[in-house]
Amino acid sequence: MSLVRDRLGGTGPSRFPRGRTVVAALAITVAALAVGVVGIVVTGAVESLLGVGDTAVVRVLDGNYIQIGFAAFAVAYLLWRGDWERYVKVRRPTVEDAGWILVIPVVFAAQSVVLPPILAAVGLPHPNPTTGSEQLALETRPLLWPVAFVGLYLFAAPAEELVYRGIVQGRLRESFDTVGVVLFGGLLFGFMHFLVGLLTWGVALGGSVYWGLSTTIPGLVWGYAYERTENLAVTAVTHAMSWTIAVHEIALQFLPV
Repeated sequence: MSLVRDRLGGTGPSRFPRGRTVVAALAITVAALAVGVVGIVVTGAVESLLGVGDTAVVRVLDGNYIQIGFAAFAVAYLLWRGDWERYVKVRRPTVEDAGWILVIPVVFAAQSVVLPPILAAVGLPHPNPTTGSEQLALETRPLLWPVAFVGLYLFAAPAEELVYRGIVQGRLRESFDTVGVVLFGGLLFGFMHFLVGLLTWGVALGGSVYWGLSTTIPGLVWGYAYERTENLAVTAVTHAMSWTIAVHEIALQFLPV
């Protein structure tokens, strides 16, 4: 193997030059976000046309319209590539999977307690934009739980996980071992949220950086969990839990900071 190929492709699982694989994963990240923005615009227009924007049912899902675009992108990409087995790994959860589903929210709760003061200390306070689920205090509205379950657990979270764990990490796996896949996958996930911050009204550059940094850690955790379990159900469930179950607030009751 030539020195040039060693530098570009590395060893181990690499079948393609690593630089090309990273660029492809970056392109997928940005393209999915672009289609996600289109999804927000189109869904918002339909919502306005129908005059249902102020209904409680719609407000539960209002902050997750971007996943409509993610779903459209994922379907189009998979139809184009055709290799569903590489990108869509879902099966019935095992005992180990259940362990991940229990542990991951605890890890995120610890992050929610520890990370914000650190970022605030370096001049990156939380931008704290409101979302429909926060305004509605979903935990006090049990009649809306079925809406949240279908919209968030069965659609939005699986759509986002399919793109950023299934497809992005599936591409990265062509050239990297587990460490490389998890590292680049987590960084790209954080980068996507940084771009979301730049596109969000009221979120300045500092808030965008905050979003990018604070979502890189979940990206790494979900990335490793997916590589370990090879089950998108694990990451999709815990992703939806992060939107609907305020584990960190429970932790703050015991660990006030």
